[in-house]
Amino acid sequence: MALFRFMVIDEDGQRVGRFDSDDPNWHAGDTFTLDEQLLRIVEILPEVSTMVAYNAVWVTTPGRSSRIPFDTDPDGSNPSAVHNLCRQDN
Repeated sequence: MALFRFMVIDEDGQRVGRFDSDDPNWHAGDTFTLDEQLLRIVEILPEVSTMVAYNAVWVTTPGRSSRIPFDTDPDGSNPSAVHNLCRQDN
């Protein structure tokens, strides 16, 4: 199983962290959980440096938990469930 690594930054360009996923198909508007915080992808920037081991850079803002139904991963422990749910809304 391939692992994709994404650098997460806020809209001011400050590093928020790193997110690993086995799914490369993330899009602006998708949400995910990082360090117990729900975040929404605003923009995806391709990683151009060969010195950094990231597939892309995600610009994010705090997400809204109201898009997650109560019967689907209410504690945010499964980021794939959040990702798949939000992609269905698009």
